[in-house]
Amino acid sequence: MMEERETARREIDLQPLRRILEERYRPRDHQEAQELVVGACQEAQHLYGWVPPQAAQLIAEHLGVTINRVYGLLTFYADFRTEPPGEHFLWLCHGAACYIAGSQKVVDALRTEYRLGEDGTTSDGLLTVHVFDGCLGACDLAPVAQLDHHEYIGQLDANRLRELVEELRACRRVGSNDETIE
Repeated sequence: MMEERETARREIDLQPLRRILEERYRPRDHQEAQELVVGACQEAQHLYGWVPPQAAQLIAEHLGVTINRVYGLLTFYADFRTEPPGEHFLWLCHGAACYIAGSQKVVDALRTEYRLGEDGTTSDGLLTVHVFDGCLGACDLAPVAQLDHHEYIGQLDANRLRELVEELRACRRVGSNDETIE
């Protein structure tokens, strides 16, 4: 799995991003170029699941801004990823209601049991976790997480987290045997 992530890091087709930039990102002046950086980075992340270094460089060159400006925004906003994500993405709410309901125990379990790397991805590349200090807006489910940007998992604790990871691993095993997952 780590090999796949490294391959993803190297093999980036910039043509789709180049077309989008040429069609939609034509700044009239330097100020407008500065304002378009975030949108261009969002386009790259939508295309690749993260913003690869090659894409960041292309954005900087196309808009006529410095690469430092691009990376300044990529590292400022928590939604941007500068590393290839895992197969699944988990937003873990760590806002006030979730914290009071025990989200810190879930965070601790993630760090100790799944050895998250600096980019928040498990060593097997299965799951990328982002601990979100804001609120996911589902406080009645606290502690809550959002899986793959659509499925909410409420009343999350260390045991439910283990079950979730095992479910994801089971789906991976079934998928790797070319069987249909229902």
